[in-house]
Amino acid sequence: MIIRLLLAAVVTAALLAVSTPAISAAAVERSDATLERQAEELSDRLERMVAADDPTEHASARLVATLRLPGRSLTSAGVSQVRFRHRSGVGLVTWQVGATHRGSRVLVDAALRAVGNPLVLRRAGPHRLSFELEGSEHHPVVTVQRLGGPQPTEAANG
Repeated sequence: MIIRLLLAAVVTAALLAVSTPAISAAAVERSDATLERQAEELSDRLERMVAADDPTEHASARLVATLRLPGRSLTSAGVSQVRFRHRSGVGLVTWQVGATHRGSRVLVDAALRAVGNPLVLRRAGPHRLSFELEGSEHHPVVTVQRLGGPQPTEAANG
């Protein structure tokens, strides 16, 4: 009887050791896919805003969006951070899932500027963001800021 229990424990441990990396990889993929889908939807909305409105010196169009960062769970690796930046004339969103996986996506074919300090989201859950179109017809700028002010832990780490 004791041999059967020991054998069952060894087999269970072996199965767990084999399946853990697959579960971990699936959790990273799920979090990455969630952020990719939200970034694609946000990109579509921002491109429509830039195409439909003419930029002015002061904000001419405004888009409010909620970005939901998945938390760490059995089925999700959780998001370490999300950043909004500007590179080579386009606005980007970049993210890190878990400790190592990084993703990015072009959000808008215009400069993207965070109001105040760089905007870095680190807390799981919903984040309400405001995007406004400024600048000129030949140099549109989309500004982004958090609605409701910075979160204390994020502002200190940003």
